[in-house]
Amino acid sequence: MIVESVEKSTLGSAPVTVVIPLYNGARFIEETLTSIERQTLPPQQVIVVDDGSTDGGPDLVLSHPLGATLLEQSHLGVAVARNNGLAATRTPWVAFLDQDDLWHPERVARLIAWVVEHPEDKIVATSEIAFSAVEEVNSLAAQDELVGAWASVVVPENGAYERLCREADVTGSEEVTHADHRDMLRGPITVTTSLLADAHTLRLAGGFAPHALAMDDYWLLVNAARLHPIAKIDQPTIFYRVHAGATSRTTRLALPFLSSAVALRYGGGMAAAEEALARESTGPLHDHLFTELVRSAGFKDPRVRSAARDLAGLLWQDGKRAELRKDSIRRRASWLVPIVRGLRSRVDQRARV
Repeated sequence: MIVESVEKSTLGSAPVTVVIPLYNGARFIEETLTSIERQTLPPQQVIVVDDGSTDGGPDLVLSHPLGATLLEQSHLGVAVARNNGLAATRTPWVAFLDQDDLWHPERVARLIAWVVEHPEDKIVATSEIAFSAVEEVNSLAAQDELVGAWASVVVPENGAYERLCREADVTGSEEVTHADHRDMLRGPITVTTSLLADAHTLRLAGGFAPHALAMDDYWLLVNAARLHPIAKIDQPTIFYRVHAGATSRTTRLALPFLSSAVALRYGGGMAAAEEALARESTGPLHDHLFTELVRSAGFKDPRVRSAARDLAGLLWQDGKRAELRKDSIRRRASWLVPIVRGLRSRVDQRARV
């Protein structure tokens, strides 16, 4: 169900803290803060946790009219930064925003209206609109095929927020789904930027996982989904920026994500041993990342190939063995590839004649 926005004049501000981890994000942080400043229902608290930036980003935070609180730490990583922000949260609800993403002006109002009407939902996520700058379209496609095709909206980098607010369709629909931890084991259902959560629930779930490279939020959400199913609303009030400097590069996520999936599945906490052994628990992201791993330059390393074989056997049982064998043959007999292509071309030409 689509919930109408709660007017700013009736509530004043929302009992929400926004936590923004910052690391060398001077390029985008001002626009990100402006997207919070423009909220029709502003959050009560905004905390920016600087993770040892060297590019002047913290100074931009302090000079921005939003008046965010700046916390500083040595370079300990995004998970520690988010946890420090969560620890400093003094409101019942907390939301997370990355330094390069943006919020539609109605976002906080819509989410607060939702949790007021649905108090049983302790963690709420929304859909998002992925966008990229016109200037980076070609470089993104060359860097990562999946990421290059991710953005559904392309705008000039200069004035991106104003353009998105004016032109993007954030109407959404009445569709709402709930995901428990078994659903989450099949892969992430959302991005961290889309969350509004009961702060106490996230603390009970253990916070973000510093040990999980680029997957700290996924570990938290799987744990949190054991406590309360995660509601996902089809309300795309997040503008998720896809750019060349982002950390969400699929090629470097493959081993961390797949090994995390194995640990979560067979660790005994999320699924009983009998259940873990009885059926596969993977999703499209697992498949894509495994394929990216096999195609990557790092796969030439025999240690990576050995790890991939072990992960494939645990996650898909026999389902990925053929793909590994095919790639092994292709690499060992690479000289055959142009010959086979030439033969196929000749066959096709004769067939057309």
